Amino acid sequence: MTLTEIVCGNLDKVRREHDLSTNELAKRSGLPQKTIHNLCNMVHVPRLDTVEAMCKALLVSHHSVVTPYAPMNILLSRRLGRVVEKYAKLTPDDREKVDLMMDELIGE
Repeated sequence: MTLTEIVCGNLDKVRREHDLSTNELAKRSGLPQKTIHNLCNMVHVPRLDTVEAMCKALLVSHHSVVTPYAPMNILLSRRLGRVVEKYAKLTPDDREKVDLMMDELIGE
């Protein structure tokens, strides 16, 4: 699965979860309806500013839309972005500790 497929698929899932048509999302995001339609149908690789505008209109984190196979509760959560930002501030040794703890929690 490509990054484009992940991002476009996740944005389209959230759009449908909010029960928005491509026209309604276009109005909320300030993007042309054709751009929304093309993104939802993976016609073109979306530009970053397009993804950012859609995330803002859908009230989702850009961190979550790049997560493959993300369940809806993760896509709609603002928590993932905060976790990523905190993780990025850790030292390499502390990141290893967090990775080991997560592996232990999920049984890997």
